[in-house]
Amino acid sequence: MSRHVTFMTIDDAGHYSPGQRAEIVAAYPEHEREARAKGIPVLGSGRIFPVAEETIACEPFKLPRWWPRIGALDFGWDHPSAAVELAWDTEADVVYVTKAHRASQQTPAMQALALKAWGEWLPFAWPRDGRRETLEGAGVALARQYAAHGLNMLTSHARFADGSLSVEAGLMEMLDRMQSGRFKVFSTLHAWFEEFRLFHRKNGQVVKLRDDLMAATRYRKLTLAYVSGAGTLPTSTDGIWLIFTRAGDKGADGTGVGDFTGPASSVTDNIVTFAGTTGKAGKDSGVAVGSLVAGPASAAADNIATFNGTTGKLVKDSGVAVASLAPKANASFTGTFSPPANAIALNTLADSAAVSVLGRSANSSGTRADIAAGSDDTLLRRVSSALGFGQLTAGMVPAGLVTYAMLASAAIASNSEFQLGTASKLLTAAALKSTVAYQTLTSGASVSWDMSLGNNASLAASTNVTIGNPTNAVPQFGFVLKITAVTSARTVSLSANLVPAAGVESFPITIQTTETVFLAGFVDTASRLVITSVLRT
Repeated sequence: MSRHVTFMTIDDAGHYSPGQRAEIVAAYPEHEREARAKGIPVLGSGRIFPVAEETIACEPFKLPRWWPRIGALDFGWDHPSAAVELAWDTEADVVYVTKAHRASQQTPAMQALALKAWGEWLPFAWPRDGRRETLEGAGVALARQYAAHGLNMLTSHARFADGSLSVEAGLMEMLDRMQSGRFKVFSTLHAWFEEFRLFHRKNGQVVKLRDDLMAATRYRKLTLAYVSGAGTLPTSTDGIWLIFTRAGDKGADGTGVGDFTGPASSVTDNIVTFAGTTGKAGKDSGVAVGSLVAGPASAAADNIATFNGTTGKLVKDSGVAVASLAPKANASFTGTFSPPANAIALNTLADSAAVSVLGRSANSSGTRADIAAGSDDTLLRRVSSALGFGQLTAGMVPAGLVTYAMLASAAIASNSEFQLGTASKLLTAAALKSTVAYQTLTSGASVSWDMSLGNNASLAASTNVTIGNPTNAVPQFGFVLKITAVTSARTVSLSANLVPAAGVESFPITIQTTETVFLAGFVDTASRLVITSVLRT
């Protein structure tokens, strides 16, 4: 039978109010409160970190891009492998545990797959057992296996700057930070806090049981070193890593990805320009910085620049504003003006007569001249080999140029336009026939009738119906409504705009399935249609 340990605190007792829970906790002696209120046992010879969880727990938040971040691994198989991510607020000197992962009996491939989701750029510190090539290593060092699966492993195992690997020194550094408020853990990392509560000593020795996340957190100290007080960075052997996210690498407002490359070689002091359109490759432009033109330290806006000296590399502010220049109103020439051969004389271009075009009216060579439009409503045409303005004659329109299809698209009245009289267009026999054909109405409790589609309609009543007020009714037109009954006898009622004449059968009327009824009448006004007869057949 398997066993499972569930940790519950007094905060999980929902039947107590917050005030009642606080009173219960306050009633215990201070040294018993964590054990009684949170179930944190006092094990062995005491907890390694005798610190209240509330002093180190914090709500998760978005990390600033410029904070250094590092991952740390503790290898395992039957006992879990564990990993944490830590971020360092260098200004306040506070270390934050921001992520935690723990899993048993998972290969380096599976572990690396899970941890790369934290960011493939994130470097990972690891303990010296990562150098082993036996047991878990299976002939290949564990650290190398993780690296082979894409995890960004540090080149050497975690250790202090002096090369030492003291466990106690690492634990004391963590405790010192916790007690001084310089060590925080995201409150959502429940597995981390579970180990934190049970991490204890027995007979003065650290109990190596369910301490995997604690160990991974301790390796962080061995790698993330401080900048020395003299303001110099430690050497590469000290293993300092100041890592930023890609957003930080490319700049706050940039859109690149930080992978700009240059040529294999270049000329000293030549200017770099882009090679292609990707924005990721540069080239030697072949232009030396010394060949550039240099300008003054300052200049007036919109002033013209002129050369300063004879080197061709220096310019100066001429003191002349562009706005002060103006084109000469009239050009003048000295000597005799001779335009090119066959050119149009200047006075011909400058002085045209009335409304005209410039060209040759006759089908022969000679001087171009104005071809004037003598009157309105004329067009430029060629008649008897002469170009001029005049009326369009019948002979200029080829047979078949204006087709029925062209007329039908714009000049033939539709059924609706004919009914409503809304367009001055031609009327075809087909359109006229369509206006008197029966328009099929849809049966329903209220029947709609759009008379713009025709004044004659038919209705197969499948239920008792009311003929609604027709829309788009045009006065002085007659109408016929043909009604039959479907399945069984149906009643027909009228809306207010349909008015039976005196002596006409009273409505509502009943129609049998064996008969057809015709309602005939005329449109008096757009809102009054008179029914003059009810014919039954």
